[in-house]
Amino acid sequence: MFAKLKQLFSMPKKRNDAEAIMKADDVEFLADMAVQLDETIRKLVIDEQEILEKLGPARVQELKEFWNQELTAEEDADFKRSMDYWDKTLIRIWANSKRARQTRAQVGQTLMKLNSHL
Repeated sequence: MFAKLKQLFSMPKKRNDAEAIMKADDVEFLADMAVQLDETIRKLVIDEQEILEKLGPARVQELKEFWNQELTAEEDADFKRSMDYWDKTLIRIWANSKRARQTRAQVGQTLMKLNSHL
């Protein structure tokens, strides 16, 4: 699945080449992927909200500073030692959400390019 997605993202810029490569099943694949990514993002947002409520605003602020790499090396090492299950889960959700949003944007851009060529 990811190999096909990578192939589609590296689609040639020329109209004729793109039309030759892109087939109806490729468009369907991208549309299905967009729907799946939208569902994944919605689920991650819900999961994130639940964990934010469990952690409280002070801890969430600390995690945001860690996530944004605003801590010194020493603070970073200390902070990592203090992380519990929910902290690590929230960081994973942020990473997965970032990746899903980036991939969703790429899928949307590819679909828009295809629509402009059809």
